[in-house]
Amino acid sequence: MNNTKQITKQITKKTKKIRTTKNEKIRITPLGGVEEVAKNMYLVEINDEMFLLDAGLMFPEVEMIGIDAVIPDITYVLKNKEKLKGIFISNGHVSSIGALPYIAGEINCPIFGSKLALELLKNNLKSLGIKRRLKFRYVNEKSSYKFGNTDVTFFKTTYSMPDSLGIVLSTKKGNIVYTGEFKFDQSVSKEYKADMYEIAKLGQNKILALISDSTNASISGYNTPEVEAARQIEEAFYDANKRLIVTCYASNFLTMGHILRASIKQNRKIFLLGEAINNAVRAARKLGYIKIEDDKFIKKENLKNYPKNEILILSSGEQGEPIEAIKNIAERRIKDITIEKDDTVMIAATPSPNMEVMLYNTLNLLSKLGANVVASSKKLHASSHATKEEVKMMINLIKPTYLIPVQGEYRNLKKHKDAAIETGMKEENIFLLEKGTTLDLTAKKAKVFKKNITVGNILIDGKSVGDVEDGVLKERKILANDGIFVASYAISRKTKKLIGRPCIQTKGFVYVKKSKELIKEAEQQVAQYIEKNPIRTIRDCKQIKIEIRKMLSSLLYDNTKRRPIIVVNFSLI
Repeated sequence: MNNTKQITKQITKKTKKIRTTKNEKIRITPLGGVEEVAKNMYLVEINDEMFLLDAGLMFPEVEMIGIDAVIPDITYVLKNKEKLKGIFISNGHVSSIGALPYIAGEINCPIFGSKLALELLKNNLKSLGIKRRLKFRYVNEKSSYKFGNTDVTFFKTTYSMPDSLGIVLSTKKGNIVYTGEFKFDQSVSKEYKADMYEIAKLGQNKILALISDSTNASISGYNTPEVEAARQIEEAFYDANKRLIVTCYASNFLTMGHILRASIKQNRKIFLLGEAINNAVRAARKLGYIKIEDDKFIKKENLKNYPKNEILILSSGEQGEPIEAIKNIAERRIKDITIEKDDTVMIAATPSPNMEVMLYNTLNLLSKLGANVVASSKKLHASSHATKEEVKMMINLIKPTYLIPVQGEYRNLKKHKDAAIETGMKEENIFLLEKGTTLDLTAKKAKVFKKNITVGNILIDGKSVGDVEDGVLKERKILANDGIFVASYAISRKTKKLIGRPCIQTKGFVYVKKSKELIKEAEQQVAQYIEKNPIRTIRDCKQIKIEIRKMLSSLLYDNTKRRPIIVVNFSLI
């Protein structure tokens, strides 16, 4: 790993001179991907041209009940979409392409990415039922595009999927380099290997700014080599005497490859469980990244035809989330697939922070079911993100004037900054930007404009994009914690008095039959209130409903210390 100087010395080619001008305006604004993991989207403005680097989503936080995904707010981009030259994708993970199905139709600009990244995007569009035609531009490390005064080129990086790319935007003041998500690993095969020569050659030009992955900047040393992770997986497989049920990220082609190759060595038949893992394997086989014959794969109905020690079930969530996938199997939510005693269950994935509680609960359940659990570890599942020493290596190779740490929570960005200072970078040249904050590089020194662009989270709820407001999320949280209390009353049109007994229903609050006294008191209080405040016109209903809700809220809280959603219905008969 200490071969940075040697690589740099080997470079003998003449590099293109940077043109100079005093008037070029350069602005860099994160629209997502800072102070959070995933949801990568970085806007670069060069004079009157705009470029989007990645367009990812983020899985919802715990309190976002019922939300499927979160994408960046692109209001500013839409207002200036005539300036947008394209969306440039570094890899095919949902953290980089997940927002595209929801925004590409509105922007209607070309999407640049590798064959695998765009193949995965097409699968994503198909799964969501989106049929609009998009402008795809297939690129590789040799591709070059010219836009006005800006050239865009690419270089190979190592990540969890083949042909991941870094992106370079040339400017007259120097180049802007975006690494995408990356790591350095000398043990990976050709299609995954970073082009160290080209990265070092970039550093011989003037690099104005480096926008770089911070996810694992807080982890010392180097990543576990993939060759070691493959060996650990293979050893764990040999210890399994019955079925193997493995879960991994559908986008982690490195880990997926280790699992499939280990399975083939043991002559196990492979059943792929879940649309995400099926799409990923299909795309990789189509492009030649996974070379396994058709007869090695079986369908669910054929599982019973093979001895249990000849079966591998490989699963992942519908959005690539593996922890939820294995949880669904453990809870018997998958038809005809259940955990049996002495099955070996392997979790070849590191859970996202939002999934840690789910992971531990699932591990407990798997143990109760009698499974032999092989949980994730650094040796079993090598991370796909650069550690502290790898982050420093990228900085030393690129030698940027300015650094913008991205892709990570604030503590990750700060650790990236600390690592950069260790390489000799000046602290004043490292910028921890918030979403919507712009770094302006038009003058001789950089200037920050805080909250220059209005940004926020756009929530995806089924096919609804951005229609779920905070109030709806609060109501969902209340429903999840305290339930709902519905009181329905019939009112005579003629006498404006109550007719018969009210109907009270609850869901997730209290069991009516065991709370007869509370329900009876609620009925009486409402009846007494209506007798004292008769409904004379339909307009009176609204105010009376408000007062009854307040009254019931106090009664229910005093008796249960819970605050359910209260619904009051009047029917005029």
